[in-house]
Amino acid sequence: MAPAPKYSVDEQEELILNAAANCIAETSVLDFTMSSVSKAAGLSMGSIYKHVQCKEDIIFALASRVFKHHCNLFKQVFELPLTTPEKIIALTLFDPDKIQVYPFDKDLEDFAANEVVISRASSKWTERMINAHEMCESVFNKVMHQAAYNGELKLNGNTEQMIEEINLGCWALIVGHEYVERVIQTRHISEGTDTLREAVKTDALIVRSLARLLSSYEWQTPLTTEDIEKTSQILIENGLR
Repeated sequence: MAPAPKYSVDEQEELILNAAANCIAETSVLDFTMSSVSKAAGLSMGSIYKHVQCKEDIIFALASRVFKHHCNLFKQVFELPLTTPEKIIALTLFDPDKIQVYPFDKDLEDFAANEVVISRASSKWTERMINAHEMCESVFNKVMHQAAYNGELKLNGNTEQMIEEINLGCWALIVGHEYVERVIQTRHISEGTDTLREAVKTDALIVRSLARLLSSYEWQTPLTTEDIEKTSQILIENGLR
């Protein structure tokens, strides 16, 4: 009779992904190897390939973890005693070091959107990553619908169309700002200066821009400077800033 396996399927997957994260932290998203993951996990290459077929699968698997973490952060913030505009502003006020899963979170997100990486990853991990990303969008979309249907957000015309417009505008600003910040960080790192990984100030350009966008819509309780300061303090109290 064959001996019982040392680890369950789920435990093996956890070992592999944790080992991969450590290997990437020691090298980079580009330079880690499948053999180094096998060694770090204490599993044979055959066991590794039962779960992930290539480096791209590992990138998608770890990116899925990051997106799931973001989804949980959104849920946490959206349950705080804040108005909907304050909750959206809160997403720009996070301290990056306090919400990251890995120091290379942003690298994973970039590679997960890369056409070559997508073409090489297996359908299993591509689908998991897409589902995890869509969960983030779903949570954000849900809070906007709640605001519209409970009267907090007054919309004239097509509700779905207006919510989609607000969602797109908010995400374009937030994601665009992150991209600009990463370009600045790259320049500073190349010059040997700080990485600039710190929470934005409550009067930062991105906060003012997002507040201006939100204020162009009719909210039951308009967003004020005092509201932004209050939101910042609540994030601090919850360990997110």
